[in-house]
Amino acid sequence: MRIFLVVILLQSFVFRINAQYLIKGRVLDRTQNGVPYSTIQLTLTDSTFVKGEVADSLGNFLLKDIQKGNYLLRISAMGYKTQIESVNINSDKVLPPCILKESEVVLNDVVITGTSFIQKKDHLLVIPDKQSQKHAFGGYDLLYNLMIPGVTVDRKAKKVQSMAGEAKLYINGVEADMREIQNLRPKDVERVEYYVLPTNGPFSGDAAAINYVLKTYSSGGYVNLDGTQTIGYTKGDYDMAAKLSHNQTSYTLFAGSSVQRHDGLEDERNEYIAFPVDPVTRTMTHEDACYRENQQYAQFKVSHDNAKHNIYAQASYVRDDTPQNDRSESMLYPADASLSSLSQETNVDLGQKADLRLHGLFNVSDKHRIKTYLFGSYSRNHHTRGYREGDFLSHTRVSESLYSFEPYIAYTFEPDKYNSFYGRIFYTHNISSSNYSGDYDSWQHLWSGETFFWFDYTHMFGDKWTLMFGPGASFLNYKLHGEKAHRRFNFQMNTWVRYVINPRHWAGVGVMAYNSSPDIHYLNSVDQTVDAYRILRGNPDLENMSSYQWYAMYEGNIGKFNLQGKAFYTKHVHAIYTDYHIEGDKLVGTYASDGSFNQVTAEIAASYRLSDHFRTSLTIGYDDRYVPGIDRLNRHNFRVAWDANYFIKSFAINAYAKTKEKRLDETTRAFVTDPASYGFSVRYSGKNWMAEVGTENPFSRQLRYREYADYDVYRYDQVRTSRIYQQTVYVKLAYTFDFGKKTSRDSNDVDRGINSAILKVR
Repeated sequence: MRIFLVVILLQSFVFRINAQYLIKGRVLDRTQNGVPYSTIQLTLTDSTFVKGEVADSLGNFLLKDIQKGNYLLRISAMGYKTQIESVNINSDKVLPPCILKESEVVLNDVVITGTSFIQKKDHLLVIPDKQSQKHAFGGYDLLYNLMIPGVTVDRKAKKVQSMAGEAKLYINGVEADMREIQNLRPKDVERVEYYVLPTNGPFSGDAAAINYVLKTYSSGGYVNLDGTQTIGYTKGDYDMAAKLSHNQTSYTLFAGSSVQRHDGLEDERNEYIAFPVDPVTRTMTHEDACYRENQQYAQFKVSHDNAKHNIYAQASYVRDDTPQNDRSESMLYPADASLSSLSQETNVDLGQKADLRLHGLFNVSDKHRIKTYLFGSYSRNHHTRGYREGDFLSHTRVSESLYSFEPYIAYTFEPDKYNSFYGRIFYTHNISSSNYSGDYDSWQHLWSGETFFWFDYTHMFGDKWTLMFGPGASFLNYKLHGEKAHRRFNFQMNTWVRYVINPRHWAGVGVMAYNSSPDIHYLNSVDQTVDAYRILRGNPDLENMSSYQWYAMYEGNIGKFNLQGKAFYTKHVHAIYTDYHIEGDKLVGTYASDGSFNQVTAEIAASYRLSDHFRTSLTIGYDDRYVPGIDRLNRHNFRVAWDANYFIKSFAINAYAKTKEKRLDETTRAFVTDPASYGFSVRYSGKNWMAEVGTENPFSRQLRYREYADYDVYRYDQVRTSRIYQQTVYVKLAYTFDFGKKTSRDSNDVDRGINSAILKVR
């Protein structure tokens, strides 16, 4: 810490002895009106990026802390020709108004040479370049092409991770998920804002946030069709989106279908059950399997957007049908060969969900903002399982109705540029009613509700220091019919300090306290048969898990390198984990919350732009996961991930690789080894259509996932392979038809997951 402080003091001294100046100016159009949100880039004469800024709503801009020298000032805006001016800085400079000329092609093909990473006071501003937009069909692809350091985009799993945790995604300040983002038209994206430590507004309270800011169009529409088909096993996703806009109102319809069929997972599992009298040792080897899943989903949305508010209503429907999930295994009992047999298991699942969401974002004034939404859903779920091993038979059937309700309200007050206040209150409510029949007849009625209170205060001490203090609390109530009611109060907090070393570098430290409620299917008290020796049971007495995290972060720019690093220590108290014990001639697997789980992580990420055609990123990380007090439950892991994109004319070539990962699973307390993975793809982008061919692990036939656990009374060692993990080829096609005047692609928020409180054997 002393060394860190000395470095800061020395750097501050150096900046004091080197005179720094400012540049003020204004961007106008030919009618002498300000061009709002113009992009200002200051570079050295060799085009090395120095500083960037975005003009305000009147076209005014200000660049601070500029050292003496000769520079190039690049000014660009959507729909205008980029203008470059030479400037000599030896004192504070007020430039004459810069008058931009309209581009011959308005809003369609504005060229920004090079992706711009502009460090703002509370976020990283990223301006997409033409290559990133051209070789992306959706916002998901665009985010990947930008290669923001510290942001990991899994295009297959549709997840976005930051060093601070999972990043929440927004479109024009309205929360979205990855399925929404994938329908954005890249050329509609004016800029991307990456909030590593969100300070205020709609992003306050998030671990990290990514906001897509779109161009505004008045009227028109589009129809978009896209499909992805995997070759090697059957897996396909096919979507359609349509939008019609007029003035400030738009109507959006989104629908799709996905199918999956494969021969299941291939397992070899060795087990030991420490029964006091007759311990059981057995080996289970995969013989045959088949898995089929069909999913359909649709959404209709009406929205109204202007300078004062953004309001919308949307209705969604999802149907998820798994008519076949069968497997058979040979069961070998070395101690008693007469018990050896063939086991057969069948699972059938059907879920349907309808939901309604009302959302409003109101700009009461320049200083006051209110955000509110109301969400409600109803799910109907069915589950059937059959199991046979020799003379042993088991059958379970479950029907469930699940109701969910969530109101939310947040208020933001920004009295000046140095202070901001943010408060929110929301409540989540779930009611599940399930009927179990078969081996065990039971009616499970679960009621749960949790209220959250949160307050954030952010203060800037000049241009260098920023403090955010965010206390909060949650109050959880849940009750299972026939059991006592449970009430849990939890303190929460998110507090950090950030120091801007210079315009290219900042560092920060912080602490977080938060809680996690148990998954609702853990809370059922019902028993479920696994096989002749094992039973699965829920636990209605689980505690809320409390988590505490201390972290340090860094973000900077060195030449063509953009860097981000983070180190953190996390302690989970009342961590929920799988536990086993013996009851007579049965091994009971259940859940407990009387332990802890700790994690130490250090990670650094760098992105490098060699040219407009080639860019790459590298992430190096170290993890240490362990259970305090149990020496054997400790796992270290060193990992590396690499991505590269090369653009040539209408083609984009991508390659990636990721090393093997070893981890201690937080819930199962099992040692898991994930194999290394790699792949590449080639994409062709036309005017309104796109075609892509890709492969994953093309030269690996036997990628093995290993899982090992020792619970004293129960041990297992499992090796798993599957066609879905290896030698996969996919083909993707997409087409968009625009009509009328241009309109931006809308977000399509179809949550294809169906929540359930059913306790299932997995």
